Amino acid sequence: METFGVTARYVSRVGNRKLSRVVLIVGSIVLLLMIVGIFFFLLVQDVFAFGTFPQGTSIEGVSVAGLSRTEATSYLRRELKTISQKPLSLEVDDEKYQIKPEEIGLRLEYEKMIEEAYKEAWNVNIFERMGRRFLNRPKKINISLMAVGDSQKVKEFVERALGSINRPPHDAYVDVTSGTPVIVKAKDGRETDLNELLPDTMKALKTPERKVEVKVKRTPAPIQDSLYSRFILVNLRDHTLTLYEREKPIAQFPVACGSPSYPTTVGHWKIVTKEKNPSWRNPGTAWAKSMPPSIPPGPGNPLGTRAMALNAKGEVIHGTPSPWSVGRSLSHGCVRMYIKDVEQLFEMVELNTHVFIIKEPGNPGWDVTQTPLWLKKDLGLVSK
Repeated sequence: METFGVTARYVSRVGNRKLSRVVLIVGSIVLLLMIVGIFFFLLVQDVFAFGTFPQGTSIEGVSVAGLSRTEATSYLRRELKTISQKPLSLEVDDEKYQIKPEEIGLRLEYEKMIEEAYKEAWNVNIFERMGRRFLNRPKKINISLMAVGDSQKVKEFVERALGSINRPPHDAYVDVTSGTPVIVKAKDGRETDLNELLPDTMKALKTPERKVEVKVKRTPAPIQDSLYSRFILVNLRDHTLTLYEREKPIAQFPVACGSPSYPTTVGHWKIVTKEKNPSWRNPGTAWAKSMPPSIPPGPGNPLGTRAMALNAKGEVIHGTPSPWSVGRSLSHGCVRMYIKDVEQLFEMVELNTHVFIIKEPGNPGWDVTQTPLWLKKDLGLVSK
């Protein structure tokens, strides 16, 4: 009885081992068939996908996945149309120098981008392709923009632009042309080189922005707009003298100015002396021949109670004992004012205050953009 029990247990163990082997063999066969099935399934997909772009393929950020090369070319022409029409732009400060793409033969190389993308997308071994397809992890490929232009026309465009980009420094100035002053800020001198700018421009042709931030060497202008804080503007036609704080008028007075025979000198000047109760000294000119060598302060003094001489020869802003002349062109070149007005102005200005004298609005009578020689000498920009 005991022997029978041992035999039964042995038979049971042997049966279980055989069953396990059968299950293992069957499972292995099923697994192998599944692997082979998946392999052939992925292989068939790979074969049918050939001729189109795999997932993850882009050109300048535009996905062409699933498209044939012909379809991708048409699609790219639509999607990159904005870029293809964008002008080439050289930019410096707030200035832009632009040219249309057709003027320099600039065009996108669609076929070349397509071929490059297709070649790179399929230049992966078949097992990696099937593995990525199975795991849904496509290889990311993005082909950058490709463009070509006429290098000679691009060079000619850059050379033309350099004529404006390169410039000497220009001092700040007060534009009094219109009769209303506008303080024009100084401009730095700029300089760049064709041999530096041209390569940067050629690189920009192949970017979606088609923009070059021009690198320049800068030379600061010696005269900045801070020089012009408070100044005087004399309008000879309208017989007015206006005192400005920057561009804001703070006082205006009627004046007499030079006659046609003795015109007031137009230009950019400054106050070089200030005198209270001045003495008049005979200038020795023809009109003063009959007058004494000098006239002391007092009611009959031609200069009135205040005088502010300019660095324009013989020009003085002063009071007058002849108030009837104010508002007319009757002086011998000086700017005459009512006594009360000149006394007020006298307290409002300092030595070296700038004085701008114009013929009339629209015709100042001199080039307002040029820095006068005396100012350059004062600032040590030229030798005295």
